[in-house]
Amino acid sequence: MTPFGVPEIVAAVAGADSLLDAGCGSARLTLALADAGATEVIGIDTSLERLKQGNARLSKHPMGATVKLMQADFDRSLPFPDGRFAAAVSRLAVMIATDPIVTLRELGRVTATGGRVVTALWAPVNDNPWFALPRFAAAGVLGPDRADYARAFGRIGGPEQAAALHRDAGLTDVRTETLRETLDVRDAVALWTWMTRENGHVRRLDAALTATERAAVVEELERLAADHRGHDRSLRLPRTMTLVTATA
Repeated sequence: MTPFGVPEIVAAVAGADSLLDAGCGSARLTLALADAGATEVIGIDTSLERLKQGNARLSKHPMGATVKLMQADFDRSLPFPDGRFAAAVSRLAVMIATDPIVTLRELGRVTATGGRVVTALWAPVNDNPWFALPRFAAAGVLGPDRADYARAFGRIGGPEQAAALHRDAGLTDVRTETLRETLDVRDAVALWTWMTRENGHVRRLDAALTATERAAVVEELERLAADHRGHDRSLRLPRTMTLVTATA
């Protein structure tokens, strides 16, 4: 299944032959860029574990040889000269930067003049019940301190705020687009199980729960998610991103 937002990011940098993927994680977007025709794609991330997962993915992929992954921190000066890439992208990573403006400025610096800088950010928490409701349920049962994870989620994801940050970083021709999809799951048990698989914060929290605590969290999640039940009683939970395209 193609990750949410990846097709739109790939389309926004179509035609760019060399690309930087900042905060590449396990390289799903990185490989999609190579699949779309880029002759060189470099992905950077601070997590050695995620880079190991990414390299394992590259080794099994026909386009893996065109992709390079390396450890680098976009909170610092990037290890590339000015204008090194035709375009730069970042999916769901800029929101965790220590100073997003500085990070965006660096992405602009390493992108050739006139090249695209494209970022995808989670929209604010209230626009993402799939994420908000499990955290609310955990806080209600376990207390706010134990559920105080992923505080950066959605913090710069509103279209106006996201656009302003890109402009403040010196990027031009800044445009935003709201992307929407739904997460369809059978019930609260399925939602919590999906979150523990897909989200490291929830996975770590879940690993520390007793069976009684986990049952209570799921029960509270079922209650909170009632407004999102369809006619068949399954859950349809909105997921919303802000896509920002700009010019270096």
